[in-house]
Amino acid sequence: MVLANLSKLSAKSPRTRPFRSNLPAVELKLQRIGAWSGIVMIVLFSIFFSVMAKLFPPLSPTASADEIAGFLVEHKIWVRFGIAGSLLAIVVAFPFLAAICLRIRRVEGRWGMLTVTQLLAAAVFVPAFIFAFVILAAAAFRPEQRPPEITLALDDLFWLWFVGIAGTIIVQNLTLAVAAFVDTTEPRTFPRWYGYLNLWTATLSLPGGMTVVFNDGPLAWNGVFSFYVPGAALVIWLFATAFVMDRSVKAQEAAEAHLVAA
Repeated sequence: MVLANLSKLSAKSPRTRPFRSNLPAVELKLQRIGAWSGIVMIVLFSIFFSVMAKLFPPLSPTASADEIAGFLVEHKIWVRFGIAGSLLAIVVAFPFLAAICLRIRRVEGRWGMLTVTQLLAAAVFVPAFIFAFVILAAAAFRPEQRPPEITLALDDLFWLWFVGIAGTIIVQNLTLAVAAFVDTTEPRTFPRWYGYLNLWTATLSLPGGMTVVFNDGPLAWNGVFSFYVPGAALVIWLFATAFVMDRSVKAQEAAEAHLVAA
């Protein structure tokens, strides 16, 4: 009886109606914030990784143990601050990847195969980068107190992990490509050109997986085809994805507002 009366009161309460009616609008605004968080992430990450930690261009895979240890000893404070900032910047990607999952879910209309695949790939992507930077943090923590060969091994592990996890990006690109090609939502969630962009990004990212094979040349971790080309493609993809999702959410907001007005 008490529960029944509480239910009736909740149904009659005017305070609950704005909350229910505004929830979709709030959700869409959060998705727009998530869409642009990817840009925020890459800007912050570039500052901490490239400027502060001085890790761009990448350390050479042919450098000797003494050279790697010497670099980390000479720049250890800046490298440590750069790593700390990079670890914070990386997690800003979470709302960006969440927004992608929700946009794909709109295409499928449910938690389908594409949505779950994107969710799993995204769940691996960020922790993989975090673990890689923790390894580099260990290398830079006290490099002057250990044999240089150990520091070299930790540096190798970082770069092989950091550049070589291209598969998680490729899976996301292929998932988004399929979502763009099968999209029948109105208004469209993903334009067809975005599907082709994802195929292009996935193709250019493939050489990144070759870093575990080559320690010199264009397919090494500091090579043109394994680092610079995939990196440029990833940045273009981030900006394009932010633009596409923001435009998609705006179109959905306008469509829903029109329905409410009607």
